[in-house]
Amino acid sequence: MTMQNIAEGIRFCSVKTDKFKTCRVNISLAMPLDKNASSRAILPFMFSRRCAKYPDYTSLNRVLDELYGAAVSAGVLKRGEAQVISFSMSAIDDRFALDGDKVALECTKLLANMIFDPLTEGESFPEDIIEQEKRLLVEAIENEQNDKRRYAMLRCEQLMFADEAYGVNRFGSVEDVKALTPDVVYAAWRDVLEKATVQITMVSSMDPQPIVDLIREKFSEIERHPVEIKTLFVSGLPKPEYISESMPLKQGKLVMGFRTGMRSEDDMMPAMKVAVDIFGGGTYSKLFSVVREKMSLCYYCSAALFNSKGIVMVQSGIEDTNEEKAKNEIINQLRLTAEGEFTDEDFSSSIKSLTDSILGNSDTPEEITAWYASQILRNELKAPETYAKEIGSVDRAEVVRAAKTIMLDTIFMLKSSGEAE
Repeated sequence: MTMQNIAEGIRFCSVKTDKFKTCRVNISLAMPLDKNASSRAILPFMFSRRCAKYPDYTSLNRVLDELYGAAVSAGVLKRGEAQVISFSMSAIDDRFALDGDKVALECTKLLANMIFDPLTEGESFPEDIIEQEKRLLVEAIENEQNDKRRYAMLRCEQLMFADEAYGVNRFGSVEDVKALTPDVVYAAWRDVLEKATVQITMVSSMDPQPIVDLIREKFSEIERHPVEIKTLFVSGLPKPEYISESMPLKQGKLVMGFRTGMRSEDDMMPAMKVAVDIFGGGTYSKLFSVVREKMSLCYYCSAALFNSKGIVMVQSGIEDTNEEKAKNEIINQLRLTAEGEFTDEDFSSSIKSLTDSILGNSDTPEEITAWYASQILRNELKAPETYAKEIGSVDRAEVVRAAKTIMLDTIFMLKSSGEAE
């Protein structure tokens, strides 16, 4: 993997390999997560469906077919207190193209057309297109809310981080989306081009320099003033907050949010990763083997570390009558983890599972680009092999020290209202 800075706030990451039959190009742009989230969230989906050069579905699909059946995708992620919008294309690798076609370069040109030259009306976007995209984005938000497990997680985040930027949904809110106008979305687009932190990630056998030159040329036309993106790391509350709601459900959804002692996304990593995995990761974890299997207190129970914010979220599906027992036992299993009450076999199983999972991020062009794109806010990029080696070097004492810093902050219980789901 090689990395080079193209301009202030813009860098290019290239993984040159002939291991795959396909290539992939990803362009990610990060902005601070704030009240303008909806106006930015609409951009990648709208742009991935049309641009000035290819203004409709038919013309865009024609050029994708000409690029050997290339596929374009778009997304919005939350990375710490940053909102990351992304554009990706996958296509046949240049080695297999006819007549020396530069497929990766042409794919990047198409992505550049979408990002830098979208379909506009003067200094605005067509109103009918904005209304269509608003409906689709509202539908995406409502789909998350209709997935009760996902809703419970998002609701706990919203409550836990009510006074922090992390509490903002990656798509914003339904109300904010409905209030969008063509002019507001246009202003958000210009704002992203001028202020975003940008990373281009490519996996291909081709020389990356022509793509570097293309991106540099496109951004040279923009007056750039990148904004600094900071994430607030906060310790746990002295007394955890409890909130509950009721909905038509077959089973209750219990979400418990914990703060760690992490002061940055690298602080105490990767020991914290191993600690959380032993607590609630694989089948060897305490939440699975004890809370779910041995005590039968839940249908599922797992913990996940979000190191970009320094938090741990535990999700569990339970019967409402088991709520107190489940909460108490989850807290008890965290206490045991922090006291080093886990076997050498559990420890080695966690190390092996995590390293295997991390190394799996080198298996496909999609996984490789996702791995490096997720590090858009890091000063230095870390290869899967490097991170796996760090995991393998963790000892039990480091895991115990990390686990001792995990403190319960918020409990959210989504209860059954007694009606059919």
